[in-house]
Amino acid sequence: MKNNILILCLLVFTIGCKENSGELFTKHSPSDTGISFENTLTETKDLSILDYLYFYNGGGVAIGDINNDSLPDIYFSGNQVKNKLYLNKGNLQFEDISIKAGVEGNSSWNTGTIMGDVNGDGLLDIYVCAVVGLNGFNGHNELFINQGDTTFKESSAEYGLDFESYSSSAAFLDYDLDGDLDMYLLNHAVHTQDSYGNAEVRFKRNYETGDKLLRNDNGQFTDVSEEAGIYGGINGYGLGIAVSDFNQDGYPDLYIGNDFHEDDYYYLNNGDGTFKESLKQYFGHTSRFSMGSDVADINHDGMPDLISLDMLAEDEMVLKTSEGDDDVQIQKLKTQTFGYHNQYTRNMLYVNQPNGMFLETALLSGVAATDWSWSALFGDYNQDGEQDLYISNGIPKRPNDLDYINYVSNDNIKQKINSTNLVDQKALAMMPSGFVGNKIFKGSTNLKFIDESKTWIAQDTVISGATAYGDLDNDGDLDIVTNNLFSPAIIQENTTNSTRNWLKIKLNFKKENKFGIGTKIFSFANGIQQFKEMYTVRGFQASSEPIIHFGYGDLKNVDSLKIVWPDKSFQILKNIATNQTLYIKPEQTKPFIYSSLHPKQKPLFEKEPNNLGITYEHIEDAYSDYLRQKLIPYQMSDRGPAVSVGDLNEDGKEDVFFGGSKYIPSKIFIQGDSTFQLKIYPEIQKDSIKEDIASLIGDFNSDGKNDLIIGTGGADFFNEMKPLTDSYYAASENTFIKKQFPELFENASVLLKLDYDHDNDLDVIICNQSISADYGNKPNSYLLENKNGDFTVANNPFENLGMITDAIVTDFNKDGWEDLLFVGEWMSPRFFQNNKGIFTEVHLLEDGKANGLWQAVTSFDIDGDGDQDYLLGNWGLNTKFSASIEHPMKMYYGDLDKNGATETIVSTYKDGKNYPVDGLKELSSQLVSLRKKFTNYTSFAGKSMEEILGEDVLPNAEIQEVHTLSSGYLRNDNGEFFFVPFNFELQLAPIMSFLEYDFDGDTKPEVLAAGNYFGVKPYHGRFDSFPGVLIYDVNNITFANRIGLDLMGKSIRNMNIIHSNNHNYLLLTFNNEAAKVYKILKR
Repeated sequence: MKNNILILCLLVFTIGCKENSGELFTKHSPSDTGISFENTLTETKDLSILDYLYFYNGGGVAIGDINNDSLPDIYFSGNQVKNKLYLNKGNLQFEDISIKAGVEGNSSWNTGTIMGDVNGDGLLDIYVCAVVGLNGFNGHNELFINQGDTTFKESSAEYGLDFESYSSSAAFLDYDLDGDLDMYLLNHAVHTQDSYGNAEVRFKRNYETGDKLLRNDNGQFTDVSEEAGIYGGINGYGLGIAVSDFNQDGYPDLYIGNDFHEDDYYYLNNGDGTFKESLKQYFGHTSRFSMGSDVADINHDGMPDLISLDMLAEDEMVLKTSEGDDDVQIQKLKTQTFGYHNQYTRNMLYVNQPNGMFLETALLSGVAATDWSWSALFGDYNQDGEQDLYISNGIPKRPNDLDYINYVSNDNIKQKINSTNLVDQKALAMMPSGFVGNKIFKGSTNLKFIDESKTWIAQDTVISGATAYGDLDNDGDLDIVTNNLFSPAIIQENTTNSTRNWLKIKLNFKKENKFGIGTKIFSFANGIQQFKEMYTVRGFQASSEPIIHFGYGDLKNVDSLKIVWPDKSFQILKNIATNQTLYIKPEQTKPFIYSSLHPKQKPLFEKEPNNLGITYEHIEDAYSDYLRQKLIPYQMSDRGPAVSVGDLNEDGKEDVFFGGSKYIPSKIFIQGDSTFQLKIYPEIQKDSIKEDIASLIGDFNSDGKNDLIIGTGGADFFNEMKPLTDSYYAASENTFIKKQFPELFENASVLLKLDYDHDNDLDVIICNQSISADYGNKPNSYLLENKNGDFTVANNPFENLGMITDAIVTDFNKDGWEDLLFVGEWMSPRFFQNNKGIFTEVHLLEDGKANGLWQAVTSFDIDGDGDQDYLLGNWGLNTKFSASIEHPMKMYYGDLDKNGATETIVSTYKDGKNYPVDGLKELSSQLVSLRKKFTNYTSFAGKSMEEILGEDVLPNAEIQEVHTLSSGYLRNDNGEFFFVPFNFELQLAPIMSFLEYDFDGDTKPEVLAAGNYFGVKPYHGRFDSFPGVLIYDVNNITFANRIGLDLMGKSIRNMNIIHSNNHNYLLLTFNNEAAKVYKILKR
């Protein structure tokens, strides 16, 4: 018996040690450190999450050396418990001095806390935010001024900072560069009738909920919010605040994360005491329930990047039982009617671009789904020179649980909750717990973050909120402190120590800003640049130790440090040994020229001021595919417009045809002496009911005049409706007449002209992408034989070819006969060899499993070996879709419920199981029988496709697959082709178009690749972050925003070269946007 007890004790001890340690961080218990602070909440009949929506947001934490003994101390704020200050005694031992220091506070509900030297005496003061005026909460925000003897004096009223509002957090910054610290106060709204509605309610100021910018006027803080352009409305659910000089002009900017329906705010500092809110201009989309945020340079380009947290779960059980994104129609209402920006429920990782735009990569980078996430902290925790990422997680009860929402949405229940306590306990019991572990990701190259949560940190399920870092034991690495709910605060000791090298920098700037808030430091070592800024407020309701920390791996010396002070002066230190703390103050400084951070690159393209007179703007019609087929993965109706360039009036100059969407006429622009003019051709104008997706200009009847063929689509008209038929117009005496053409009723995607039978006329290939109202059915494509200008369908080798999106005419076997390469969705690239007028499919791919969601193809010798390779545009990897040969993405197609109409269900693999992408609400709206099979969301969650469809339905489905989502190229190895994925730069969004041309005038062609696509459900977000690239060869590409093109946030459809006035121009045509013309500059 004694032996059994001993074994059990040893087992418990072993498990306990393992639980408290990871490979990088060791978790210390309160008995080890002396830190016993615990933010425990007490629910009452009058106070719970049913009464206060931010009941579980937790308190704050601030780290800083309050007594200047070089040991950082820790301050915790609590909701219903007293605030605590712990003095660092060394060796991770702390003493509670809260009562003696006088910092426990008197407000009944505290939130975030920060440290900063408010009065410029070189001592850190403490500011504590509070919620006042709700649910009986009383008090005010408190400012504890450091007296220099480890005691503090509450002085908020003296400084004008004793606000009685709904405060979340605050940040110190010198926004006007007058040398002292100003404050941004972050407040939050609560749901009221007034907090909903049009986005313009943000312009009406509200004291309790509106944010405040407070200017420091000789120790008195003055509210300058309105004159500075800071919003302060009743709909500002402020939870996240990030301060950084995002555009590197010397003035601090702000990113404010708002929960719920209100947009985040991106305030760019104008340098004159005012800010310009610029979110929509620079961010294509944002997180929806924005929470904590942080800033760091994650790709070594010297520009600050940003993460904003949300609460998307990765676990299937949680994912399928949680409310997520709006449906399509509500999203349209919010963005198009109420004026809100594009918001989606997931973390967002924004990468700063030279033109000020931010591309968003969280899905590609692997950090989009971390569950109920509060705080994000970038830091080089393993000191390898890359920025890692720590995220705190958890909530006691999930108020976004769908079964709970259904329960409380009942009018009777809602009335009881609002007026009585009769059903409160049942409602609370219906919310599942959200005890999930914190996450940590290892930074690496190519914007990828590797989840090291199971190895670097202890495995536990505490609920952590506010998080801060500091070097608590002065060993050179960054330790982490979390303020937790219902459990003691945690110190996680970083054990990297001396295994990798580091630098720690403490600043001594001018008297009013001794800690150098706003200072920038650029590190240069071994050819790699690192960039850091001194801002302590990071993450969520917290501030970290005022130090700058760099990791260097095994490097023993740093080549140089460039220190740029807040007053726009700088100094350089050279040849610095690592593994030391540097104390830096301004010495031998020189004026810093901020334009040096924005080196001018010689552009290849210049926007043509008047667009050459081309005033075409594509307007997509309002039809939504999802109203007819709710489960399709993306739309088919938005693939236009058609564009063709050619001489349409016999003057030897190139003209442009633009297709129109449904009921909108196409437009033809005729080239004049200096500009293009719109010309109306009545016969073409009459066909406005059709949606023009593809077009061809060519002399099809061999009369010396160019004719026009238009491929029709749009996916709205169906069966054999006439508006689905394609059109053929022959040139005749300065006009066009409509000619007979084969009646085909699929949705066209691309038209090709070729002389496949060598009879000296132009034949036509019509490629089709879909059949209306029957997504998943493989349409025919057609070979049309030209006989004296009349077309007939030839013996069709392209029956059920697939969902074709693009194709090219190419002689891949070099026999002088034009062959064909087709690409499309849910299919592999398909090669058809022309055997003297007869097309036969040949299988040239080395790996037969190359199905993709292919969007574009072109030929290009990318590897410079003299033969033709083929570039392929795919869906990209910045997506919730996932696919591999081992675990393909699947589409179940067929009349699954035997009701006479087909359905499609898309599924992907996760942890070895095949799950539907859509949830119960979406699936049961199309398959009504599922409502009986699964009576609530919990019964549905975690079920595989096989379990959901069952043996009765599965046999009705044809299963189609996707094996890769990567864009890439087919490498030609002596006539056999091997697929090679592109690097991450070309995986940011679907690539929709390629254009080969000698853009730089070096006699060698390059390929311009562009894309982005928006026709997906809000669950997928918007694919708007691809800036385009110019591909020189396999090892040499350049982002298009570095050479003069503006392609982000626009969905490209066609790219064409036009020649006018002895210049070459690039014509860019977008879906639902105005066409743009860029001049190609000579080099």
